[in-house]
Amino acid sequence: MAESISRTERGKQNMRVTVMGAGTNVVLFFVKLAGGIFGHSSALVADAIHSLSDLLSDLGLVFAMRFSSQPPDQEHPYGHERFETLAALATGTLLAVNGAGIGYEAVQRLIIGHYDMPDFWTLYIAAFAIVAKETLYQITIRVARRTRSAALRVNAWDHRTDAISSVIVFIGIGGSLLGAPYLDSVVALIVALMVLRIGLVTGWEAVQELADRGLGDEALAHIREVILGCEGVRDLHLLKTRKIGHQALAEVHLQVASTLSVSEGHQIAERVRITLLRQVDDLADATIHIDSENDEDGGVVLPPRSEIEKVVCERLLARNLPLAEQMTLHYLKDGVVICMRYHLPPAETFASLQDMEAQLQDALKGRVPGLQQVDVVWQLTGQLPKTPPAL
Repeated sequence: MAESISRTERGKQNMRVTVMGAGTNVVLFFVKLAGGIFGHSSALVADAIHSLSDLLSDLGLVFAMRFSSQPPDQEHPYGHERFETLAALATGTLLAVNGAGIGYEAVQRLIIGHYDMPDFWTLYIAAFAIVAKETLYQITIRVARRTRSAALRVNAWDHRTDAISSVIVFIGIGGSLLGAPYLDSVVALIVALMVLRIGLVTGWEAVQELADRGLGDEALAHIREVILGCEGVRDLHLLKTRKIGHQALAEVHLQVASTLSVSEGHQIAERVRITLLRQVDDLADATIHIDSENDEDGGVVLPPRSEIEKVVCERLLARNLPLAEQMTLHYLKDGVVICMRYHLPPAETFASLQDMEAQLQDALKGRVPGLQQVDVVWQLTGQLPKTPPAL
């Protein structure tokens, strides 16, 4: 199970590593840009633009994290984690636009056939960028895994992409110096395609999350396994999940025994919810609905208690039959079962009790909409809470 950290600590760790990345990208942007311009390397200029996009995404991520680390409030009851998703979408869009622009310029140079010969010292800048960005990736991905931040994970892979692009730039500059001047422009095109791809993938993932995409099949199977392992659960249906930033929410209908009390059903739901939060990583909360039967395809809408009590009281009084001390209703998918409890009369015989039960059932038969069965229970001792008659 993933390490559990507080919202405040999570925000601090994410902010710290993001600011570190932003500072590194500032240095890399100016060093690469100056090296590309004065060292006559179009590939290094393209890599500088990549670092600029990283810097802008870092600044956007800092802004998003300032909001996402805040606790839920009245306007945002599910928290502010979606700000991270918006930051990821902005980052992806920016990367895609920059990649397309860099690629266009590289294609133009290749078509025209105008190639600049880079200076030898630009190799040192490319090597420095490789080491710096790979180090940033290693640091950022560790924090992203610890805090389960989708936006930070995207940022980490952006660092790795920049490191790989710098490797390609190093090769391109080296190839140009060895007698293949077109390689610098070819490398610029390759870098542009890499930037474009990571931007499109990042943006698409963010759009999917904003559209409430659920968890994957493996996570859903694990949730089902956890729920069905809880005592009192017979089955489940209508399981839904959605991601909000680094966390996920779940909704599920549980099928339990149809005659359970409300309080026992509530206890089963609470045990299931607590178990899910303990055993399912990234799950922030779960909404549990208790069902007596599988209602996935809907069911018959049966009359409320007030209407049933009114009919029962009218029919029993009309037949001079006693009102029940307590009446319990069991709503099933296709009808209702009425359970009527009485104190056992001290002088009644078994035959007279059977006769009274028959009279009660006959009085209500066909009179209560959706009635399936009438059960009569005789209470030997103790007090029964009375159901007030509704006349």
